[in-house]
Amino acid sequence: MKSINPAYKLIGVLIPIVIIAFVYNTILNFAIVAVCMAVLAFSHINWKSALRVLIPVLILSVGMYMTGYRFHDGSNVGVGAATASLISGGAIGNGLQLASRVLAFGSLGMLFVFTTDTMKLVRSMEQQLHMPVKFVYGLLASFQLLPNISHEYKKTKAAFRARGLYPMAISPVLLTPLMVKAVRWSEALAAAMESQGFDDRAKRTCYKPMILRPIDRLFPVITTGLLILGIVLL
Repeated sequence: MKSINPAYKLIGVLIPIVIIAFVYNTILNFAIVAVCMAVLAFSHINWKSALRVLIPVLILSVGMYMTGYRFHDGSNVGVGAATASLISGGAIGNGLQLASRVLAFGSLGMLFVFTTDTMKLVRSMEQQLHMPVKFVYGLLASFQLLPNISHEYKKTKAAFRARGLYPMAISPVLLTPLMVKAVRWSEALAAAMESQGFDDRAKRTCYKPMILRPIDRLFPVITTGLLILGIVLL
């Protein structure tokens, strides 16, 4: 999964997300969750980081279940015929419908995020999706600046603590100097690129070309086809 071209992987995940947004089938949603978790298990991801995302998704799904369970019209609204025959009670069925949708969307998002390298995704957006060069280089620059921003945030927080002050994590006294420095860094970077003769209209070569294989082109077709097959069978 990690070897799939990021741009085509993005398309292969977004299309199923759009489709299931209009499909109300609890069994299909849980099947999507099971498939995504199985693929993640064989993708050698960092499960510690994945659990940090999965736990909030599970909490949200429980909240959605309770919402659907408590507020329903007693007629299995949003539950498919096959699902309704297996689940007794409109409240339970409605709750499972909402909870399963949260899990399905979350699982597809985790499948993409934890099997995709951010820098490769940006390069693929330029090479395969033909995004504007300014937009792509802006993303690359912002990702490179993130570690500096995090380090500067910790330094500012430590400076306040040394003075006996303990502002909140999102306090303006912490974020304002950070924003000012980020703007200065971006201006310095833009000036450096212009001084080196950067021209977004000129034809450019790729330092790290993203190789496109037949399996990459087929990935969106495979994921969409499997989802449509699941809709028909379930």
